[in-house]
Amino acid sequence: MTLLVSAAATYGLRVVLIALVPAHRLPAVLRRGLAHLAPAALAALVVTALVGHRGAAALVVPGPMHLALAVAAVVAWRFRNPALPVLAAVAVMIVVEVLS
Repeated sequence: MTLLVSAAATYGLRVVLIALVPAHRLPAVLRRGLAHLAPAALAALVVTALVGHRGAAALVVPGPMHLALAVAAVVAWRFRNPALPVLAAVAVMIVVEVLS
């Protein structure tokens, strides 16, 4: 029941925000901020995956995920393609798993 209520609330918010408040009617400050929403959400997901249950200390102790993240950052900076950094990070993690 909780899942159904959550799904209905999420769907309702999407419909309201898309149908009643289209992006072209938002103030300019909010429209400029919308462009940064997806990268910020992705960065939050990456940090959460990197830290996990180990806490903030996991950010400074180097590991294979740090290497994969660094490779993905270089590939993203160089090629500007959203799929290539993901593939590069997965490739690094596969190599690390095979070698260990």
